Amino acid sequence: MRLPLSLATLALLAGCSTASAVREAWNWDPTAPRERTRIVLAPEQLASLSNRLADLRIQRNDIRSRISAEPDVGVRLRLYEDLHRVGMQLSPLERQLAGAAS
Repeated sequence: MRLPLSLATLALLAGCSTASAVREAWNWDPTAPRERTRIVLAPEQLASLSNRLADLRIQRNDIRSRISAEPDVGVRLRLYEDLHRVGMQLSPLERQLAGAAS
């Protein structure tokens, strides 16, 4: 008897912890999306951001071409690590530029 009662209590507590998320999902209106905060960058910052993005994209493409030409698996693995590192630097900058452009 203790097991079903404790499971019911656990389910009730788990349901209460998600009540705010359910309420937010219930009130969501797809015809009125939330307003995004627009990022304003100075022209110098925008130019340097664009240049950095271009450098990282060139670097990413260079690594991809080296991966495709490399027959050794160990070397390709290190190149994939470099590609991941470049991608981790590139993604936030692309999101920042997209936020500034919108």
